[in-house]
Amino acid sequence: MRNSYLILDEYMRFLDNTKGSKIPSKSILDVGVQNALNASGFDEQMFYKRGGKYVWSKGDMTLDW
Repeated sequence: MRNSYLILDEYMRFLDNTKGSKIPSKSILDVGVQNALNASGFDEQMFYKRGGKYVWSKGDMTLDW
């Protein structure tokens, strides 16, 4: 599951954990989201493999209150 999550620190940097330690990218405020994401070590295939894509809508939920 390593690299299937995005970690964002307080300085708006993604933390790359591909080598076992969290190495910060440049801030998304300085280089933009895509450039910082490219340096994050994020593995999109592993993200989907672990079931990381969620449906964030409650519209189809039936609640009996």
